[in-house]
Amino acid sequence: MISRREPESAKATFTHREGNSYTTQDRRASVLKPRGNRSLSGHSLMVARKVLLMGGGGGVVGSGVLAEIAGRYPIRSYHRTPVAEEQGKVEFVPGDVSETSRFPALLQGVTDIVNVVWYRQPGPDRLFARTSAALQSLVEVARQNGVERFVQISLPPAPPKLEERTPYLRRKREFESKLLQSGLKVTLLKPSAIFASYDRLIFAMRSLMERHRRFPLFGDGLYHLTPIWHRDVGWLVGEALEDRVKGTVLAGGPERMTYLELLDLLRRELSLDVRWMRVSPRTGRWAVQLFNAVGWHVLYTYEYDWLLSDTLGFPAPPHPDRKFLTLREFLHQLPAPDRAGSPGRGVP
Repeated sequence: MISRREPESAKATFTHREGNSYTTQDRRASVLKPRGNRSLSGHSLMVARKVLLMGGGGGVVGSGVLAEIAGRYPIRSYHRTPVAEEQGKVEFVPGDVSETSRFPALLQGVTDIVNVVWYRQPGPDRLFARTSAALQSLVEVARQNGVERFVQISLPPAPPKLEERTPYLRRKREFESKLLQSGLKVTLLKPSAIFASYDRLIFAMRSLMERHRRFPLFGDGLYHLTPIWHRDVGWLVGEALEDRVKGTVLAGGPERMTYLELLDLLRRELSLDVRWMRVSPRTGRWAVQLFNAVGWHVLYTYEYDWLLSDTLGFPAPPHPDRKFLTLREFLHQLPAPDRAGSPGRGVP
């Protein structure tokens, strides 16, 4: 049960997805019930005092979080488009963070918020300013509704010039600064490069290597990353919800490697016949800008600058109760079709 008394407004209904259709149910009858035929385990009953709102959970990071915490808490997932991984696991509410008038109803009965919402693609300052303002509005409504905790998937540190000139970074930091002053219990998780079966890092790099048998090596390739599996990020979210991970946390993976070592690892573990093309940093940046201009968005210019800044090689946070998956182990576990070069689902 919810530990505090629910207001009369808790009778509001929410739209959620059952199969291929949308229906409405009384919130009090639905929010603590799993979708479909799923039953709450004993562990779930122990932590059912928490009711989560998860914003922006339809992507790679969101799927990793959901895989780790679904079944432990009732989850209301709020984003634009339903995804198969959520079916039967959450109360899906279609919508966008810009719809701020919906926040009071959306937050009824919610005790904790997990937010993944942000835009990856570059854009004008007004786009990110609106999103920052909408999230600040969410925090204010959360305070008014008695929400206790806010777990924010943040961004790792970037060079000062990039932080200052990039609205993508500057506006997110603006929101997070206000969040830290809100009085809520806040955890900011700042993961390094995240990998999963269909991510924008490993999957995209592998696809390009398979197709062209050539791949660029920008500069000397000696800048570092500590890739982290999306489900390990999800585990950290679960730890934050239980107050075992607090404050601002740099979330690297278990292996620190250079970009050159990353390329060699991909080539070796996936048995790819590919050669590296050495490209100067300046030429590489010009090429990325050109590709972005014609609609190729595997890597944005600000991401290129970030990668070469050598600020993404921070270590993993303490995790004595869990063995983080290394990228090497992840690649080794890929099914044979993936390792041979043809498409396959891979590990989750």
